[in-house]
Amino acid sequence: MPRLKFVMAARTFSDVEIEREHLRGDDVEVVLAPLETPQEIAAATAGADGVIVTVDPLPAACVEAFAPSVRVIGRAGIGLDAIDLDAAAVRGVGVVHVPDYATEEVATHALALILGVQRRLLPGDAVARRDYGAWRELAPVAPLSEQTAAVVGLGRIGRATAALLAPLFGRVSGFDPGVTEAPDGVSLVASLDALLEEADVVTLHLPLLPETTALIDAARLRAMKRSAVLVNVSRGGLIDQPALAQALHDGEIAGAALDVLVAEPPAADDPILSAPNLLLSPHFGWYSTAAERRARTMTADAMVDYLVGRELRGGRIALDGRSAAS
Repeated sequence: MPRLKFVMAARTFSDVEIEREHLRGDDVEVVLAPLETPQEIAAATAGADGVIVTVDPLPAACVEAFAPSVRVIGRAGIGLDAIDLDAAAVRGVGVVHVPDYATEEVATHALALILGVQRRLLPGDAVARRDYGAWRELAPVAPLSEQTAAVVGLGRIGRATAALLAPLFGRVSGFDPGVTEAPDGVSLVASLDALLEEADVVTLHLPLLPETTALIDAARLRAMKRSAVLVNVSRGGLIDQPALAQALHDGEIAGAALDVLVAEPPAADDPILSAPNLLLSPHFGWYSTAAERRARTMTADAMVDYLVGRELRGGRIALDGRSAAS
């Protein structure tokens, strides 16, 4: 196999030691470089066979700046919304990703956010520090066994989340137009609007696509119970974020928990940061030490396999640019 070269976006991880160690037997050089502007990309990708990114945006201008040697983009993660796939297709550049590297972690994080909001852990911490005996300020809190949890999107992570929720909640409902057979413990609901109206907790597990952008808008927030909680561990763009901030201020829903935002990091004056009854985490629902290693090694393997024409050992081909390049 000829020697290969991969360039990893400097914002992706702080070093490339995992990749270098893992790929030693494949004779692959891996370097870290800034890939934020077309000028940086053109310089860094000279002589490179592949580019590794996480959520770093690769719009058309960046893909078009790739050196002619680049044949594959490795997305060390699940979603593909940050990559201009049309531009990659035009260039004959393939795209591989690893959609199943962190199923357990993301599902567990969704559960943690749900429990944190429903058991009022954030305001409870503040009460305990200020006036330990003032716990009644946290009322009312309903038992989970009397509530309905709704899972929007029943792919691998949605199903894993539903499996965690089923023993705790009185009912778990689900909505996914592409699913006709309900997972164990889940009651399928025919429409998203019907699901939102009945749910006490709504957790989102969807890719960001044109048809899912701002799926939860002001009208749908108003349709939810005033006691309901909204959780998102997928992509910030699934929610109309200004509408959510306003809904929390107006008490249209009881609370929200977000691991993802529309802009990451958010601007200091983003209204979502001042919204009440909101629990935030910094887009690390995917993370465990094991999941990070899986993401990095599976992506590296998939890129090598793609380039040499082997069946992928891990990961999935999202875009096969080899036929376009031939």
